[in-house]
Amino acid sequence: MSNYPSYMSFFLRSYSNVSHQNFLIDPASSGDLEAHRQMQFTLPTNANLHLDKTRLLFTLETATSAADTVGRLAAAKAIVDRIQIDAGGVSLTSGCSSTAVLQQCIDNMRPLREDPVDSHCEFYRKTSGVTGLDISGVTETYSKLNNAQAFAIDLGPFFKTMSPNLLPTSILPTIQVTIYLSGNATVVSSCALDVSTPTTAGSVQCTYKVTNYRLSVSAYSIDDGVFDRTIATRLNSTDGLECMFCNYESFSNTFTGGTARVSSAASSLDKVIVAFRPSGHDGTKGAVACVGYNNALEAGLKNTAKTLDQPLAHGGAKYLNSNLNFVSPCSALPNGGADNWAKQPNISIQVNNVRFPSYDARIGIQTYQLLKEAYEVEMTRSESLAEYVENRCMVAYKFNLPASQSMRARSGLNLQGSNSSILIQAVGNTTDLTDTGNIMVFIESSVVLKVMPGKQLMIVS
Repeated sequence: MSNYPSYMSFFLRSYSNVSHQNFLIDPASSGDLEAHRQMQFTLPTNANLHLDKTRLLFTLETATSAADTVGRLAAAKAIVDRIQIDAGGVSLTSGCSSTAVLQQCIDNMRPLREDPVDSHCEFYRKTSGVTGLDISGVTETYSKLNNAQAFAIDLGPFFKTMSPNLLPTSILPTIQVTIYLSGNATVVSSCALDVSTPTTAGSVQCTYKVTNYRLSVSAYSIDDGVFDRTIATRLNSTDGLECMFCNYESFSNTFTGGTARVSSAASSLDKVIVAFRPSGHDGTKGAVACVGYNNALEAGLKNTAKTLDQPLAHGGAKYLNSNLNFVSPCSALPNGGADNWAKQPNISIQVNNVRFPSYDARIGIQTYQLLKEAYEVEMTRSESLAEYVENRCMVAYKFNLPASQSMRARSGLNLQGSNSSILIQAVGNTTDLTDTGNIMVFIESSVVLKVMPGKQLMIVS
């Protein structure tokens, strides 16, 4: 139909015998799961799955062993550390470790937040958005009775970016999804003695437990025969049937000397993403208050009723989990003085000794513009430049053409044949550089999954 003009192809857009069904998939083994454990699911084997609509449904419980500490959840998706996808013993993607950090990088670039009803995308200081109850001074937890479920999260880049997203599993071996859980640091451990300031750390690290977990999948059936014949024709062609998805590799290190080096052999390097976190980010911490919000809820805005804390304007409060708070690697932050903008380090990204961009971008408005271009957005979650530098400090550079993924085009740097070196370095005036913090580097690339007759698979990364 793509070869016909729009005024003619309209008459060809007709499909018969289409039906839609949703399923709940139980895990391979049940039981409550604590930090660093894993759950496994097997996807339906003869269905056209709408991968983008696949969700993990579950309930969370948090616990503490000290009277002066309460647990608070940040984003519910922060419990996921890595998601591995296998098909008939072949690894389609081994997943990206520190997925919660990657998801925060992606969420920081969304001008609109996720659905707060099921994703727990914000921090509840006093009132639970799930139950509407006052949770002052107590650990945030939800009932698991009668298979109750409170949250739903997507399954990351593979499911969100696979193209075509309506995938016929009948042409693939059995697909298994293994979800590895994060550590307990994903739970904010605040001091219970002063609920109005959740930024004060408690004495112990709170723990969490995942219960009643299932996969919700969406499947379509197209029984007019045309769809099946099209798939069969593509399978029997020389190139087979090609699918494409976005893959990530992650690297974590201390920003010692203001330098971090990683490597990649991707055939289509699309993006390099860098996030900075201060040292001690994964210790027992209270919440981090975002810059520019009324986090103390002072004078006339005190939260005495059962109302939520996070309206979309500066008048409300906004907090982040310590290990998902990104801060410029500089001891002189913007809120310390106007001259501190001039003290921010410049960040250079080099691929095989070639600099991208051609200049050393200073953290601030320069890196922010590059960041928006890399993610192809006009605005981000940050409400101020200070919030970007002190709470969502990321640097990213784009190598592929605009809208490449939506067109299923692989247009990034081709690094095949050599394990290429990627250098991230603080340059220029580094007098105020903080090089004891953590640097996370994510390498984004386009990966092709080739499906051949007999359910044979080939991964071109």
